[in-house]
Amino acid sequence: MKHLSISILLLIFITTFISCNDDSIFNSKVKTVNGITTVSGIRPGGLEKALFLRLSSVSHLVISDTIDSRDFATMRDLMPNLTDIDLSNATIAAYNGFEGTAGTSNYYYPANAIPEFAFYSPVTSYSKLKLKSFLFPKSIKSIRDFAFNHCSGLTGTLNIPASVIDTIGRSAFSFCDGLTAIKLSAVSYIGESAFQNCSNLTGTLVIPDSVFIINDWAFSYCDKINVVKIPKTDTIIGVSAFNGCSGQFTVDAKNTAFSSMDGVLFNSDKSVLIQFPTSKTGVYSIPSVVGEIGTFAFANCTGLTSVIIPTTTYSIGSYAFSGCSGLVGTFPISSGISFIGRNVFIGCSGITSFNIAPDNTMFSFSNGVLLDLGQMLVKHCITSKTGSYIIPADILYIDYSAFCDCNQLTSITIPETVSEIGPRAFANCTALTSIYAKSPTPIDLTRSTSAFESVNTKTCTLYVPIGAKASYKSTFGWLDFRNIVEN
Repeated sequence: MKHLSISILLLIFITTFISCNDDSIFNSKVKTVNGITTVSGIRPGGLEKALFLRLSSVSHLVISDTIDSRDFATMRDLMPNLTDIDLSNATIAAYNGFEGTAGTSNYYYPANAIPEFAFYSPVTSYSKLKLKSFLFPKSIKSIRDFAFNHCSGLTGTLNIPASVIDTIGRSAFSFCDGLTAIKLSAVSYIGESAFQNCSNLTGTLVIPDSVFIINDWAFSYCDKINVVKIPKTDTIIGVSAFNGCSGQFTVDAKNTAFSSMDGVLFNSDKSVLIQFPTSKTGVYSIPSVVGEIGTFAFANCTGLTSVIIPTTTYSIGSYAFSGCSGLVGTFPISSGISFIGRNVFIGCSGITSFNIAPDNTMFSFSNGVLLDLGQMLVKHCITSKTGSYIIPADILYIDYSAFCDCNQLTSITIPETVSEIGPRAFANCTALTSIYAKSPTPIDLTRSTSAFESVNTKTCTLYVPIGAKASYKSTFGWLDFRNIVEN
């Protein structure tokens, strides 16, 4: 009977706690009205205790007090139904410890900053997908790395307060594909991949005059933006910062580092072509002053059908034309070109040949394969190539993805001179039935684990020199072949 009385009292206690809208028993400054839970009067790190049994039921949260990274961890990990957060009257304090958002290691979280991994867990790799709206504190100066990474539930316009003057961190809003517009603050640094794959951003992207650095991949694959305005202050634009962006570029006339022409982004004197908008189509004639075609410069420009390269151009950066599936026929290699980077033509299935200028002695094209004679390597095989191919005996290297997607290639002979095979060199060569490796010592593939990706190693026969079978059967990358025959 005594135990029953205690149980009844405990039930009454819990029922009273749950039904009490102002949580007067535990914290007199927590109220829920019309589905909105307001918290005030708490100390940093006190959100979990303040809400206690209500954590899983709160959907709309307003905090009007000082919090720290521990409270963001509570919102991220312990409040599964949280959809709307209003911190406009909150203050973020510094925290040094192991109970914050960045994992269990001891970490310092600065004051006035949305902390690292605020709504994306580095432990589980899960983001706060249900989060629909977020109002920032008026006093914050920075938004740290991965803060809203993959928060695809965020919708509408992202209003970053004017107080954010320092940093928008790495992947801070990457893959937030529910956002349709961004109003940037007076920030000075936009981090790597900060807005990568925010694929529903539309209209004009205005980079404020305060920005000095736009880091690598910052706005890559924001493919619905119409115009990108670069301010006078911007002095650094990282690799592929606008890769896959459709927007036409305009650059402030007072900018001393960059310029634009016909919607294309260049460095100040137009000697480097940095980014070509994916929205541009047809034939493009590169200006005669351009010496370098930058890394990823034309990547994923599927509407580009042909390009005219001047004799002044000497370098084509890695991935420069990758994914340009609209390029058809013959691709020109002008007389001045002396360098072609890695994976330049990956995904260019419409290219059927290369036209090497007669006075260009650095490259050659025959039997469906582009060779870099200066570096003694196989550069690129057209994907329509059929039958067999014998790599010339003076070749030393097979480049990254050199034969990738050549799914009609049936046989390849690798001479003894070849000492290195790049990653994905033969990826998706699904028709290969025979490989002739002429070197008695297997080429080291430990740094090229994907060299034979998708090659059927059960049915493709690997022919090796007499006496080398045992060595190939025990060497990483080669031992995957079921049929190794000495020849």
